[in-house]
Amino acid sequence: MADVYDTTYGQADYFGSEASPLLARYADWIPAEARVLDIGAGQGRNSLPLARRGCRVTALEPSGVGRAAIKAQAAEAGLDLDIVGENFMSYEPRGVFDVILCFGLVQILRYQECASLVTRLHQWLRSGGTLFLTAWHVGDPSFARLTREWERLGIRSFRSPDGSQYRLFLEDGEILKLFFRWQTIHHCEGLGPEHRHGDGPPERHGEIEVVLTRP
Repeated sequence: MADVYDTTYGQADYFGSEASPLLARYADWIPAEARVLDIGAGQGRNSLPLARRGCRVTALEPSGVGRAAIKAQAAEAGLDLDIVGENFMSYEPRGVFDVILCFGLVQILRYQECASLVTRLHQWLRSGGTLFLTAWHVGDPSFARLTREWERLGIRSFRSPDGSQYRLFLEDGEILKLFFRWQTIHHCEGLGPEHRHGDGPPERHGEIEVVLTRP
């Protein structure tokens, strides 16, 4: 997975340079000096703005190219954040976090990995802490095509023919069942806006957005 994203992150601002609109919209839910974990931090589009606000950010990113991009931008801006070269399956945090960001990760996992991620999110976020998470649902335009062209691994879980990529889609409302005791601050499912990644073609996705607080 890291090798795939080393190539991806070789393109400047592949996922954009601005923080996620969801994060910006609910920034008030992030207290000053919050301890923040950004899972799959990429090139730092969400980690760096929070570090500028004074949050204690841990950027978890297995791609060496992604980590290098975060480190370079942090050094240029004089920001202090912890950059960790692990994925969430091997990472063992010291203590719990006030805020966890999980943008763009769920849809590239196998179903079993998603279950492990949900367990870790329950363990790693403090009571009263805030989770920002996005995923893809079965309304995504690519879902029907992948059911025909990719190997099915389980419930709405697929592997590419060359074995290098995975896609996972959730049913409508499934995300709230995974966090059924949590307080919902924001929940939206629908077709997202048209966008591009790097020099790629225009894309739209069946997007799930949630902002939740842990009981």
